[in-house]
Amino acid sequence: MRSMKFTLALSFVLATLVSTGCSRGPELGTVHGKVIQNGVAIPFAYVQFTPVDPPGTYGAAYADENGNYSLRFSQTRNGAPVGRHDVLVRTAKRDEIQVEDKNTGLMVTPKLPEGYKANVQVQFEQVVKSGDNQIDLELAAGTALVAEDDNRLRRR
Repeated sequence: MRSMKFTLALSFVLATLVSTGCSRGPELGTVHGKVIQNGVAIPFAYVQFTPVDPPGTYGAAYADENGNYSLRFSQTRNGAPVGRHDVLVRTAKRDEIQVEDKNTGLMVTPKLPEGYKANVQVQFEQVVKSGDNQIDLELAAGTALVAEDDNRLRRR
């Protein structure tokens, strides 16, 4: 009888360890949206969601030529961990922006919005919920952005 209780207890512990060890990681919410400034899409911006509560691995993406982004968490998973995040948006440097010209097959730098400034960083706070999250990131959402010495922007 004592041997059977020990065996059952051991089986329970092993089952718990195996199920925990096979975990795919944190719960994610899919995150996608558009990077815009004054109503104009910002192409090729880098977007990074870094979890604050609880802390963990970030999700990131580059926006496409229309400013649309969709976060990747890993090679096999999309999104970002559920919870509160510090969000970084960085405009691409001109040498990072190359797309294939569909007519010639050559890599070219596309036309950028008037007043485009490269390597500018803006930070936000966002919450990722379970499920689908559409989070549009407005770089100048009713606030004046002031350049600082280290090429970062702060909202005023």
